[in-house]
Amino acid sequence: MFILHARIVIPLDSAVIVDGAVAIDGPLIVGCGHYHEILSRFSPADEIDLTDCLLLPGLINAHTHLELSYLKGKGEIPYRNNFIQWVDSLRQLRSQFNDGTFKRIMNDACRESVQGGVTTVGDISYEHRAWHYLSSLPLRKTCFAEVFGMTGDLDTPGEYLRRCITQTHTGELLRLGLSPHAPYSAGSAVYKLSAELAAENSSDGSPISLTTHLAETAEESVFLLEGTGPWLDYLKRINKWDGSFICPKQSPVNYFLSLDLADQPFLLAHVNYITDDELTALARTEHSVAFCPRSHHFFNRPAHSFRSMLEAGVNVCLGTDSLASNDSLSILDEMRFLHEQYPDFSVETLLKMGTINGAAALGWQDKIGRLTVGMEADLTAVPLTGDKGNPLTDIFESDTQPRLTIVRGKIVYHIT
Repeated sequence: MFILHARIVIPLDSAVIVDGAVAIDGPLIVGCGHYHEILSRFSPADEIDLTDCLLLPGLINAHTHLELSYLKGKGEIPYRNNFIQWVDSLRQLRSQFNDGTFKRIMNDACRESVQGGVTTVGDISYEHRAWHYLSSLPLRKTCFAEVFGMTGDLDTPGEYLRRCITQTHTGELLRLGLSPHAPYSAGSAVYKLSAELAAENSSDGSPISLTTHLAETAEESVFLLEGTGPWLDYLKRINKWDGSFICPKQSPVNYFLSLDLADQPFLLAHVNYITDDELTALARTEHSVAFCPRSHHFFNRPAHSFRSMLEAGVNVCLGTDSLASNDSLSILDEMRFLHEQYPDFSVETLLKMGTINGAAALGWQDKIGRLTVGMEADLTAVPLTGDKGNPLTDIFESDTQPRLTIVRGKIVYHIT
């Protein structure tokens, strides 16, 4: 057992605690309150002095592609203003990976994540190759197996998904997810199959989550509304088109909401293009949205509707996307970027987007996201630089980096 003594503790489900402490025993939080109260209840115990820090729940990167960390800076201009060419450049560069390279990529990505206070990731991997490398690393993760297929022939994607389900070794820090890639690369039958398999194979101990990219580009709307455009041309060029897909003549959001998904909630990545009516319809579902602010900025997308989504009751969380379109894997950096762009936006809501909302989106809400007795001990401590009246404003307007990161009760990063 040990005690973390911090200048300020933000539990998220109760009031901010000045001169607070959190007691940790094994993987669990066993106490959270004022320092002297915790000390009297749990002494003697080892103590870590964080009295210059703000203690928070561990940050959650709900949408990322860690395997693309190797491509940082390689998917740059001239392709950043042509998303399809950018995707194609990444597809070609990704073929350079080998086992040694992949292991190094995952190790480096994990190290960068925990150094940034990230304790959980929702990671999407091509051919489901990342989970094996991530399984032994001290980071909580939902590893999504990415699946493609635009036809009604489900033999290939079905065999692949079932193999992912049976062969993935889940555990306390690793859960499986399934990811039909996007409406322009995975047909409705693949979405339906993924949802059915998730429902059939989930259990209380290790549920299978679902995610997809949705309404990420304007070209996606052209493809689904008209059955033409750059995505169709690209699919033909890479021999992923057999002509059997029937254009739904719907926008991406309406098309997705029309699918029979066995009442399984999805984490929808991006959702950059959405009308007011679609937002209202989305808010009536259990689906979540992962907003990736700096990647959004990288591609010069129009202003995102995350504030309207939150107001309507949509669970919006944060992701970094990948280092091919971002500078870091830090959710703290994402929150700082949003705070700079929207200084009047609630800093408390911003913190929830980076913590408890991400936990709910990935299905971990019963384990993490709050500093509450009985929850698993995922925490991070960020140094404070002054007294701006609100400690969150202090860390969002500074450039200090986390001093301590704990995942399931174990210290995975600590600068003394």
